[in-house]
Amino acid sequence: MSEVRFTAFVHPEPQGSVKGFVLKGKWGAKDRAILTTDNKNLKPYRGQVTREAVVALAAAELPQPMAGKHVPVSMVLDFYFSKPPSIPKKRKEMAVKPDLSKLIRATEDAFIGLLYADDAQIVETVARKHYGTPERVAVLVKTVDHLETAEERSSKTTDSFSTRSDEQMLFDMHHNTAFGMK
Repeated sequence: MSEVRFTAFVHPEPQGSVKGFVLKGKWGAKDRAILTTDNKNLKPYRGQVTREAVVALAAAELPQPMAGKHVPVSMVLDFYFSKPPSIPKKRKEMAVKPDLSKLIRATEDAFIGLLYADDAQIVETVARKHYGTPERVAVLVKTVDHLETAEERSSKTTDSFSTRSDEQMLFDMHHNTAFGMK
């Protein structure tokens, strides 16, 4: 199993909406489709997380892409945003925009051809938004052999959290110790 773990210190950006239009060809040239996004900060964000992934792969002496075609991968993403002073101190969780699904899409697309050949290889994603400084995205991507289904887990025991590894995983997910950050 291969895995790469890194943190990109950058303001996380959502995918945004994609718009397309057809550019008419001149002097007999074919028409071509042009796709644009409404988030002008998306390209610099993707560039930064891509650079951090390249450095992490090189440090781990892993190939590009880390997971070849049809190799399943699992991804954990923790997005950290500065908490505006106007937000009440009692609000602990970031239940506001940007949408988590759009943050995931923007980040997944940055790793195509680098961590995996195609983002269709992602079979599991755990993603969270947090208030925290500095703003960053912590990434863990690893190849997987088998993901245990809920049915497989429940057939082993009536207490689905009976093993130490499950308890530790939940603790790590809640306290972000997987990346050594709060």
